[in-house]
Formats: sequence, structure tokens, C-alpha cells
Amino acid sequence: MDAAPAVFLIMPFLNEADHLPGVLASLAEQQFPHERLHLVAVDNGSSDNGADVVRAWIDAGDIRGAVHREPARSIPRALNAAIARVPAEGYVVRIDAHTHYAPDYVATIVRAFEELGDDVWCVGGSPDVVAPAGFGTALHASLFNNPMGLGPAAYRSADRLGPVASVYLGAWRPGVLQRLGGYDERWRANEDAELAQRIIAAGGKVVRVHARSRKILTRDALAALRQWSRYGYWRSQTIVRHPGSVRWRHFAPPAIVLVGAALAATRQRRVLLLLYAVFAALTLRLRPRGEAPAVTAASLVYFPLVHAGFGGGMLAGLAAAGWRAVVRASGSRGAK
Repeated sequence: MDAAPAVFLIMPFLNEADHLPGVLASLAEQQFPHERLHLVAVDNGSSDNGADVVRAWIDAGDIRGAVHREPARSIPRALNAAIARVPAEGYVVRIDAHTHYAPDYVATIVRAFEELGDDVWCVGGSPDVVAPAGFGTALHASLFNNPMGLGPAAYRSADRLGPVASVYLGAWRPGVLQRLGGYDERWRANEDAELAQRIIAAGGKVVRVHARSRKILTRDALAALRQWSRYGYWRSQTIVRHPGSVRWRHFAPPAIVLVGAALAATRQRRVLLLLYAVFAALTLRLRPRGEAPAVTAASLVYFPLVHAGFGGGMLAGLAAAGWRAVVRASGSRGAK
């Protein structure tokens, strides 16, 4: 009888020394045979002692592992450095360095692969979002906790189980990542969605399962605004490469940016006040119970800024993709 496949936990990290002890403690509590677990940690150029924290944890525990270094600061590159050290016969589970995992996290993932069809190549869960004390992180968390923030994406819905377009973090059947070539290192954001679309295009399924985790937000509101602007740019690149991945919610922010700019240039600009009033009313109506009034008030300004940043990033990305297409076409004509 063949031995059960090992499970490789791949974890890139960058300056996460403050969060790693909690993350690693949650891995140590996994209700899954520890002899089947192997941590592949990749230090992506940290300037703190995070690598020492991970090495000490490996030396003191019963989960095997190693710390590798990838100095080029790139999440896809760090993930690929980890994948390169995983044998094709092992499961791969992506681990985030500021997320805590429920004791049954790994067991839930492996059981899903065992029970679901072989055409399910990737599974993942949806995290609860936890904001450390502070107004900036609380405002960032409001994006996740109010539907008027990041919207109704299926992978963020605690109630949505079954096939989806993408999942948080992700876990893969043996050999899948090796066959697909891992992550595309040109993607500086939205790399998970791009990989998920390649899985679907190749005939596999991406399925959301009840794998529970708690994501600790580390960015404040301003950093998150920059992050979502970058996401908008790279989401557009994913859509250009995989047109079937587009959803109406992706184009709502750029459409609002364009319509808003058009209205602002006309005598009908007062319509913008009416539209904003509707948006603000819904934001207030749907705010999570117990949210601090100051956070709710700030979200009335912050949410539109995030949507405008995401929409502007998408428009910039689509323009860049169109320009590259023109350049390629010109090159092709010149080569004839």
C-alpha cells in the first residue's frame, strides 16, 4: 500500500517577525499527522529576524521544514522558489505569514481532495478578517466587512461553498503546480486569480471549502488604498489574458470613474451628489454591527477612494494592454 502523500506548507514572508509566532503556533496545533507535514518557508528579503523565528520553531517542533531565501522582493517569485522544492507527489498548501489557521485547516483541505473528484485541482477557504487596534487598520477592515467595500466576491463569502473563480491562498493536488509552471512572475498582484484561471482553462476546478482561518490585517487604510489601486491594474491584465474570468463587479469601479468624470464635466454634475447619497445610505445601512461610528463615517469617504483607485488602476492596465497589442502588431507587420 502506497504511503499517504506529504503536505507541503509553502510560506513566503517579508518582515513578519511580529506575526510569525502566532502563525506558527496555529500550524503546530494542526489536527493532522505532523509526520506528513513539511514547511517550506521563503524569506523574501527580510530585514528583521523572521528567518531565525522560523528556524527556531522548526528545530523545537515535530514538523519538518527549512528556510530558504529569495532576495528579489516578489510574492510570485518567492512562491515559485518554494514550489521548486516540493516533489510532484506532494500536496501544496499556501500559507500566509499573518494568517492564523484553525486546527482542522489542513485536515479539511486534504479531506476535500480525497472526497471531491479528480477534476478539482485547487481548494481554499474564506478568512475572517481581524484588525489590530488602531483606526487605520479598522478602516481597512471595514472594506472586507461591508458589502459596499470590496463587494460580493464569492471567495470572500462564508456561505459560498463549491466551484468559484478563485480562493484565498489556495491548496493544490499533487503535480498541478508543476504542470502549470507555478505562478507567473510577471504578475505583481492578483497572482492567485491568474493562476486559478489557468487551472480552469486547463480543465481543472477551483472549489471553495470550509477551511477556516483568521487573516490579521497589517496594512493601514492608506497602504490598502495603494494596494487596491495596484490590484486594479493587475486584475485588468488577468482579464486580458483570461477573458472568461471577467465579472460585472470588476468593471463597476472603472465604469463609475468614467461616468463620474463625464458627469463632472457637464451641467448634470449634481447627479453625482444623488448617486453618492444612495451609496452613502447603503454603506450606513450595511455597516457591520458594532463598528465604531468614526470608522463608519470615514468609510463614507474611504470606500469611494478605494473604488476610484481600483477603477483607475484597471483603466491604466487596460490602456497598457492595448498599447502592448499595438506594439506587437506593429512589430509583426514590420517583420513581414
